[in-house]
Amino acid sequence: MSEQQPTDGTPTNGPAIVAHHWIMTVQSADGRQGTSDGNIDVIPGVHTDEATYSRVLNGMREWIGSENITVLFYRLAPSTIAAPGGAA
Repeated sequence: MSEQQPTDGTPTNGPAIVAHHWIMTVQSADGRQGTSDGNIDVIPGVHTDEATYSRVLNGMREWIGSENITVLFYRLAPSTIAAPGGAA
C-alpha cells in the first residue's frame, strides 16, 4: 500500500495528492439556500471530476439536510497559487 503524498505535490513513492479548494451553493426544494467551501484531496489520473463533484455534492446534501437539492454554483480548483514566473 502506498503512502499518502504531501498536498504540495512533492513526489515520494506513489501518486501525488493535490489539494483542491471547492465552493458550492445549493438550494433545497423548500427554498433554503446555502453556500459552503472546503478542501478536498484529489489524485490526478485516479479521481475523476465526476467523482470529486459527487463527494462534494453528497457533503452538501448532508450539510443542508436534504437529498433533493439544486446546485446553483460549483467551483473546484487546485489550492496552489503559482509563484511569479509561473512556477508553483
